[in-house]
Amino acid sequence: MSPTFKYSESNDPIAELVRINPVPSLLVEMKSLAVVVVNAATCKLLGYSEPEILAKSILELVPPQDANAVHHAAEEPAPEGETLWRCLRKDGTVLYLKLKYRETVYRGEKARFIVVSESSSEPFGNR
Repeated sequence: MSPTFKYSESNDPIAELVRINPVPSLLVEMKSLAVVVVNAATCKLLGYSEPEILAKSILELVPPQDANAVHHAAEEPAPEGETLWRCLRKDGTVLYLKLKYRETVYRGEKARFIVVSESSSEPFGNR
């Protein structure tokens, strides 16, 4: 008799890829825009604990004036290459970030695997 494989988040390959990635990475569920998996590098970059980030929507991590752009980007296919975004650290500091996205499925829902790096360029021009 072969052992039964039990599914759990701990052996979800996408969640594990996010967690072990040495660069800031997160997984966002696209219907709610909730952050569903985050790694330690992202927590360090943004100044939040893991539970704090997991309790947030991606909309709570960008300046309020960028919310419409986030909604629009969520409705479009993931772009090729990098895109530039502004993000808020816990202390309110604005970070300029380069994001790379990949479409995936997490727990049966559409999601995006996002890898983050800091940028010296300002996205959207000067607001």
